[in-house]
This record gives sequence, structure tokens and C-alpha cells, in this order.
Amino acid sequence: MSKVYLVGTGPGDPELLSIKALRVLRQAEVVLYDKLVNPLLLYEAPKEANLIYVGKAPKNHTMQQEDIQNVLIDYAKEGKIVVRLKGGDPAVYGRVGEEMEALEEAGIPYEVIPGITTVSAASVYCGLSITKRYEREKIFICTPTAKLREFVKEPLVSIAEGGVVAMYMGMGKLENICNAFLQQGADKDLSVMVIQWATLGRQKKIVGTLATISNQVEYYGIYNPAIIIIGNFSKDEISKLSWFENKPLFGKRVIFISDTSMEFDEILKLTSLGCDFFPIFIGDIYDSRFDEIYSRILLAKEQYDIIYSKNCSKKDFVSLCNKLNI
Repeated sequence: MSKVYLVGTGPGDPELLSIKALRVLRQAEVVLYDKLVNPLLLYEAPKEANLIYVGKAPKNHTMQQEDIQNVLIDYAKEGKIVVRLKGGDPAVYGRVGEEMEALEEAGIPYEVIPGITTVSAASVYCGLSITKRYEREKIFICTPTAKLREFVKEPLVSIAEGGVVAMYMGMGKLENICNAFLQQGADKDLSVMVIQWATLGRQKKIVGTLATISNQVEYYGIYNPAIIIIGNFSKDEISKLSWFENKPLFGKRVIFISDTSMEFDEILKLTSLGCDFFPIFIGDIYDSRFDEIYSRILLAKEQYDIIYSKNCSKKDFVSLCNKLNI
């Protein structure tokens, strides 16, 4: 029977995927995946599944939301099992409500599988427990609205002084966000943390203050996707408890070119040590369904170490790049 699964994959670390999400992914006949879904997870989809990229970036949507909903409905009407993969949790700025309404109206059976929300995982992978008894007892999760009209109506300072304000999709307005706090009377030394590519081996974090964070972010080249956290915490607290960044392979970025497939557990052994790892399979096991993913990975190849399996060479790699117009 056809069914649509709206699935949260968590913020990036592939091992944060739930057992339930992995089970339905392995049954999928059609997979629609977002830009922030870890592409390693697609290796767990069946080899005959149709993989469709529907990623969105600011001012650059591969497919509009209404079109995505129509694709879900069309494939379900063909009798397919359809899995819609979203980064983080689909109910937290993932527009899952719109998709649920569209499927309900079309009479399509569906199920929502939550994922670990990005702000929760991002903070703790950086050494910050987002709540702490007697110090951080409230959380305000938001996204800055157009011209910050709704955002500035909130009691930002009182929330941040006894908790944290956590913001999705706010990097383009970071300076304005900090000014909004200052205009409400916040101390210019109130702590701000910006986390890019949370829970992956390429994770970067900047800890500063309302007065310094905009310049720090510009200096270190931090951009979307990133989470902004403002509140009652200290740089020393985060530095002391940064367990993830102490993993032995943290920060190591590797593209592995191989003509032999890897088991998913083999890949996870490397990512669990903090490595930002991605295998690209060529030769007889090359899969053209991954062309979009390979292109995105290889466009950033200067940021990776390229490692070849014994039966592959730099020539094979160059040939792949030429094939993908990289």
C-alpha cells in the first residue's frame, strides 16, 4: 500500500537517525531529500529507489514547496512508498504542517517521524547543555521574521538572562539581532555562540558577545547553515565541556574514492570518531542517482583530503570530475 513518511534525520551526524526512520528509509521506493540531510543516509535507501533532490537555499529553491507536495501526492497515487527526508526535526521550521495538510486533503495516508532538533544537538555537541538547573531554565526557539518585527516584540533580554534564545535561519540578520538585544537593554558582554554544520566533523563554533560576534563571524567565514544561541552561558563553560571536538578524527575531512562498496557500519566507525567522511563509489558500482550529491561534495573538494582505494587512482578521480562537470 502507498504511504508517505515525513522523516526528520537530525542535524547531520548519521548515527542520530532514529531506528524507525532507518527502517522506513530501507523500504522506500521514492526518496525526496533536502540539502541539509546527510547524504550518507541515502546509501541506506534501496538500490532501485528513485532519489529526488528538493534542497532549498536562500533565494535558490530547487523545487518550490507546493511542487514538493504535488510530487509526494503524485508518487503516492502511483502506489509508491514515499519518504520525505528533512534535516533536524520536520516540525521545527521544516514546513511539515503544510505537507501534512496537503496529504490529508488528497486522502493520502502519511506518518511523521520526528528527528532530533538541530538546536538541541548543536548546543550539546559544542559543550553546552541548553538547560541547566538554576541558570538556564527557559528556551526561546525562533527564526527572525521579516525586518524582525515579531522578533523584537519578545522580552529577549529577560529570556536570555535566565535561559537562552536559539535562532534558526538568522545569519543574514546577525548584526540586527544583536542590536535588538542591546536596544532592549542587554549587557554588551552577553554571550553569543554561532554553530555551523553542527554534529558533523566539519562543525565550527564561534563564542563571543553581542558586541563582538558579528566581526568574529565575518573574520572566520561562518555562514549558513548555522544556529545562533544567545544567553546565560560562558566561553569557559563551553571550552571545558567540548567533548565532540576532542574526538580523535574531529576536523579531518576525507573523500574516499573506491570501486568497492562499504557497509554502513564501516562508514559510521569513521564518523563516530569525528571524521567528516564521504565515500564515492566508481567503476562497476557507480550509481548515477548520486550525481547531484557527488557534484555538491566535489565542488568543495579543496576542503577535503582525497584518498583512493588500491584499485583507484587520481586519473579515475579526474575522470569522475569531468563526468560531473566539476
